[in-house]
Amino acid sequence: MIPVFFLSCLDTINIDLPNDEAGRLVIDGLVERSPDIYRFVVNVSRTRDLNTEGIDNLESATILLLYNGTPIFELVNGEEDTISIVAFHEQYGGNLEEAYFNIRVLTPDGNMFESESQKILNSPKESSIKLSYEIRAELNDRENVVQRGYVKVGISTPIINQTGERVSFRWDVSGVYEFREVAWTDDPFVNVKTCYVKDFLPGNKVNVLKSSEISGDYITDFEIAALPGDHKFASGYYFTVVQKTLDEAAAIYWDRVRQSIDREGTIFDAPVGANNSNIQQVSGDPVEVLGYFYTAGVDTLRHLSTREETGKQLHLCAYATVSDACCDCLLLVNSSLSKPLYWQ
Repeated sequence: MIPVFFLSCLDTINIDLPNDEAGRLVIDGLVERSPDIYRFVVNVSRTRDLNTEGIDNLESATILLLYNGTPIFELVNGEEDTISIVAFHEQYGGNLEEAYFNIRVLTPDGNMFESESQKILNSPKESSIKLSYEIRAELNDRENVVQRGYVKVGISTPIINQTGERVSFRWDVSGVYEFREVAWTDDPFVNVKTCYVKDFLPGNKVNVLKSSEISGDYITDFEIAALPGDHKFASGYYFTVVQKTLDEAAAIYWDRVRQSIDREGTIFDAPVGANNSNIQQVSGDPVEVLGYFYTAGVDTLRHLSTREETGKQLHLCAYATVSDACCDCLLLVNSSLSKPLYWQ
């Protein structure tokens, strides 16, 4: 089992990689446009066998960002670069509607690779998050049927963007929940704290929707996550959904990644890594290259949960077994006293 870092996620995804797949060149690239900034990131690495230790398998390479067919600056392998949209076009000309991007990678052995040039699709307007609570019958560890509650995260959005193009999507979901300590003493000098706890959802889940699968022009309550209904929702849970607007080809690629992960295979098994790659070798001795380059328009959606839409969950400290966090909420993993700026 080895760790692979997806460009658009903060989480590590563990995948199985057959020994005979080790040593193959992988180029993954991404250009994103949010309302105010461009974000660029490229990883050039190699697959490796299961006996290789460590996670730093980045290759030495020169990476050039191409804008409308012209190299404009060099990117550092594995590091993101950002620039405001206004500053970018002031320096390099053009406008966002006519901007096409691709990458060129030169390796020390003299090989050159280039991706297909792509534009960034605009995000649709009026996308929204809706939560719902559902009871599901499941088998527990003893194979008995039990009832468990889940908070479902649904997306409603047009699939026709602002410029009349039919688009596909990929979503990344994260959250922060509020946790209030319990006043365990009458001492007026004891400060009862409120913590905000980052909740990292499973990184293996790839949420993608191909527009070709939708007959109409709108999706309603399309499920992108389901979390166990528990104490995290007692005082408020703020969901953040990063919605990435893709073309159909990128959506097909990510859907194949999703299928590979669901069956616990490597994401570089054909057709995901090889047959569906849009990275081409343009010079040098022929070698096989895996990976993908894509662009995405990015919109960030947020939603603060209510008790009514999440099953009226009890506070952690309301249970018979009381956690130490009831007296010191900073004991919770990823907790902080800093309230997120977007929390209202």
